[in-house]
Amino acid sequence: MGDFVDLYDKIKKYYGFSKQELRSLIITIIAVAFIISFDEWGTAEFNIAAGFFNLFNAILITAFSYLIKISAQRIGALQIGYRCEHRMWSWGILLGIILAFVSNGSIWFLMTTSFIVHHMAGHRLGWFRYGINYFAIAMVALWGPLANVLLVLFFKGLSGFISNPLIEKAILLNALMAIYAMVPIPPMEGSKIYWGSRLAYVFSAVSIILASLLLIFIDIIWLAILTSFLLGLILWIVYYIYYERYAWSGPAGDSITATVGGRKVQ
Repeated sequence: MGDFVDLYDKIKKYYGFSKQELRSLIITIIAVAFIISFDEWGTAEFNIAAGFFNLFNAILITAFSYLIKISAQRIGALQIGYRCEHRMWSWGILLGIILAFVSNGSIWFLMTTSFIVHHMAGHRLGWFRYGINYFAIAMVALWGPLANVLLVLFFKGLSGFISNPLIEKAILLNALMAIYAMVPIPPMEGSKIYWGSRLAYVFSAVSIILASLLLIFIDIIWLAILTSFLLGLILWIVYYIYYERYAWSGPAGDSITATVGGRKVQ
């Protein structure tokens, strides 16, 4: 109960967005909504009324998806004593818009946002208090794509009761947001997870990407989740056996020598 009260107090004090974050978030939402509604400005000919209507609908689901993702990361960061500041990736947004024009809206490039964390030493009681911890940052990053997968599950369940193209678009949007987030290049969340823990990255990347893809194409939710979890676990074990246990150098710089493929690896 005390942990919940403490987290609630942190949310009240530190959850709010700065003016720069709000401006970046608004730009990101409008840009992504434009990308995912690019090919919906009329069918046979250009229709500005239909275009703005579809853009408005796209803004609604995009804003909801990004707010849930960002909130999950901000609250996850606060829980372990960090303050999360979100930033848009201008080059990613520009590339997404260019690809939308080039592909006539058939390519959704959604590498658009990232974050940095601020250390709050007074709120790190019970955790590693001295400086930024890479593993903790990895866990904060992981909350983003996990939130997107949960939204895919939510909209997938909703689609079983309500047949609506906007719900189908929300499913695809969140699935792609989760997949793009796991790409291990800066500034995406995948790079932060990778540098925080390679083992965590292998399991989470396989599970999240596979779950997102399966949930797009099949309607049996439990099968998609179970399959992605099991394959993620299997590949995690394979990666550990054939690479990670030989790559780890040990504490205090002490190297470990092992034999891989008939040769010694240090």
